[in-house]
Amino acid sequence: MQKLRKIKGLVSNTPLVEIKYKFEGKVQVVYAKCEWFSLTGSIKDKAAYQIFYDAYKSRTLKSGDKIVEVSSGNMGISICAIANLLNNPATIIMPKNMSKERKLLIKQYGATLVETDNFKEAFKLCEEYKQNGYFCTNQFSNISNIKAHKNITAKEIFEKIKDKKVSAFISGVGTSGTLSGVGEFLKKKFNLKIVAIEPDKARILTGKQPFLHHKLQGISDEIVPQLYDCGLVDDFIQITDNDAIAMSQKLCKELSLGVGISGGANFLGSVLTRKKAVTVFPDDNKKYLSTDLTKPISTSLVEQIELISVKFL
Repeated sequence: MQKLRKIKGLVSNTPLVEIKYKFEGKVQVVYAKCEWFSLTGSIKDKAAYQIFYDAYKSRTLKSGDKIVEVSSGNMGISICAIANLLNNPATIIMPKNMSKERKLLIKQYGATLVETDNFKEAFKLCEEYKQNGYFCTNQFSNISNIKAHKNITAKEIFEKIKDKKVSAFISGVGTSGTLSGVGEFLKKKFNLKIVAIEPDKARILTGKQPFLHHKLQGISDEIVPQLYDCGLVDDFIQITDNDAIAMSQKLCKELSLGVGISGGANFLGSVLTRKKAVTVFPDDNKKYLSTDLTKPISTSLVEQIELISVKFL
């Protein structure tokens, strides 16, 4: 447990920035937590840490036990890194359409990567691993996921913006750990609105259309996760692939914030709330260099947003 407590220092205290922008003639700000400063470069490090901490504390997991997880990438990478430090061999099951960089990173951390055609196949295969004695970290249903973001992410955000009078928290929904954990904490502190981001092609939270392939990796992973609390969400914003990518590119080119595609979606959703908002940049652009993020993409919506300045709080 002492080793796990030390690992916490590698995944916490990521910086938060204030981004000033102009949209529809009005100057507004978004506060965003830059999670690529964490151990493996994503917000999933916090959830992975808490999952391992709670499993070791309850003695349902011990050093040497084999780990399995279904992941679109970031959580898989985080699980691999922390499992390495604790001597837990890891196997990550991932749909094959995820970015090349994510797959290579999982292998770099020494884990076994198993690719499937889709998430449905991945979850089915995961059950087989569990029957063979593997410990599944269960990111989509493990309450430790929410606990991490309530006790670490949300508190870190609050300490930076407690006097800022924010009125909305915006987050995409993959496992719903971030949305539920941070959202519940901040809603109690600020009485703000919780806004969930959906890919325009995969409106599974609102039930308006079936899952279709989209480019916002890590959001809407073909299922409505067990951790998702529909009663917590006040509104939904749908973001197209190209708008998310164009926004990510603009943040990098104009403010040197090299965010991933979901970060672009979260920021754009924050702008579209037309409120003083807080959000997270779950990871950075280096995990997407083989995707359309590096292709020249421009959209009329993103062109209307004038990025003015960024400062670290």
